Amino acid sequence: MKRVVVACVGMLLLAGCGAPSAAPSAPVEAPSTSVGPVVTGPGTYAYEVGGAVGTVALPGVVDADVAGVVALARAPKPVYVSVVVDNRKGAAEVMPAEVAAYTVDGSKVVYEAARTYLNTIDDSKMSIEDGNKVIAVRNKLLDPVSVGETRTVTMLGTKPIPEDIVKVTVSDAYGDETQATKK
Repeated sequence: MKRVVVACVGMLLLAGCGAPSAAPSAPVEAPSTSVGPVVTGPGTYAYEVGGAVGTVALPGVVDADVAGVVALARAPKPVYVSVVVDNRKGAAEVMPAEVAAYTVDGSKVVYEAARTYLNTIDDSKMSIEDGNKVIAVRNKLLDPVSVGETRTVTMLGTKPIPEDIVKVTVSDAYGDETQATKK
């Protein structure tokens, strides 16, 4: 009897080995309709922070005072980005410090406040008169946009405005970042 049981078990094992196994099938995935981030590109973007509203223009308008100082310093021509701050309904002063344009590949192109950019100009080799002009323009750019005020703040950078922008942010002097949306 022992031999019969062993033979039956052996036959069952052989039968199990030869039978096609039902392997778990991978779930069928629906084709992806996502093609990556939406490219919004250069143009005008709107943002809001603390009740203040504004727009970011990529590219922006050339500020004549800043352009004059850049020319005096014989510095490379910067790329201009304009940030309009309408703080008539804001709760506190606003001081834009940076605009960042993020691209499809994840790069971040930064445009900093003109006051910060002008700090990089070496005025030690300029005449006293020209150096004083640089200081005067820099000092004029130090004030934040007060509650009740509307003003355009100039941002500058060394890299061209990317064509494949997927996100734009505005950061204040404290590092708080607000995302802007394409208008």
